Amino acid sequence: MYIMTVFLAVAGILDHLTHKIPNLLTALMLVFSLVIKTSGEGPAALPGVVLRMILTAGIFFPFFAIGTLGAGDVKLMSVMAGFFGKGRAAEFIFLALLIACAEGMILMLIRGQMKKRMLRLALYIKSFVKTGKAERYHACREAEAESGVALAGAMFISAVLGIGGLY
Repeated sequence: MYIMTVFLAVAGILDHLTHKIPNLLTALMLVFSLVIKTSGEGPAALPGVVLRMILTAGIFFPFFAIGTLGAGDVKLMSVMAGFFGKGRAAEFIFLALLIACAEGMILMLIRGQMKKRMLRLALYIKSFVKTGKAERYHACREAEAESGVALAGAMFISAVLGIGGLY
């Protein structure tokens, strides 16, 4: 678990600084995850690991498609879901998303954007309900970068809290 947390720390720093999580880092995490799981639980663990990764990617892909999550975030969550067991994966992701949500709310308050952002969300939901079509949430890449939260950092905090026994 400790090596994966170190990887998450590096991913969190890079995500915060560049708004990207390098594919090489995610690939290394994938390899380490598979090696750790199979060495600890044997080759029979592989189908469950791969299934958790695929399910996680499938669940969060729509959020990537509309621009509310980055591809690196989805890949990183998928790798970590494969690393954790069934219940712990859900707890890890839930806590990471809760932390990211709290961070986003605090940033909106500090930047004085709460009213503007809630109005934007309401208009987005209204448009979706009216048309049934999910458009990109942000109109441009700059808006995404300005308003984004480094989810890898929230995943790091979630992993540390898991090591500490919270879940």
